[in-house]
Amino acid sequence: MEKYLQPIVDFLDSHHWSDDEAEFALIQYDIVDVMEQNQIGVESVQPILELMEKHPLVEFGSPGPLTHFIEKFYQENSRFYEDLLLQSVLKQPTVHTVWLLNRIINGVKTENSLELIQVLKSISVNTAIHQEIRLVAVNFLEYQSKNEA
Repeated sequence: MEKYLQPIVDFLDSHHWSDDEAEFALIQYDIVDVMEQNQIGVESVQPILELMEKHPLVEFGSPGPLTHFIEKFYQENSRFYEDLLLQSVLKQPTVHTVWLLNRIINGVKTENSLELIQVLKSISVNTAIHQEIRLVAVNFLEYQSKNEA
């Protein structure tokens, strides 16, 4: 998997992602195209989440090609996907993985939606976590509370 994701690492090592968002997106689309051609499957979820952990303030799109790629494995592997995402968020929350967590909460309510909302709450108040990531969690909590009403 490392060989597929290396162009993103190289880009992020030499650029700030937001300086050339179009190029950053194109790199991701190219990587996804190659992974699809090579029939890379659910085994890609964890390395992609780990890449996001290493770059916690990077927005990988809304939702972005990597998100679309890994979310296609959610349907058949929902528990596995949720477990990997939850482990990632608990280990090193990022702007993008917190956003992915919210996407799960927004989907069909699972039995652990309340647990996932609690994770958002814990991120929102943890001062050891970067303020920008905490703010993302706060915004999603506000959104979730409006949807409960």
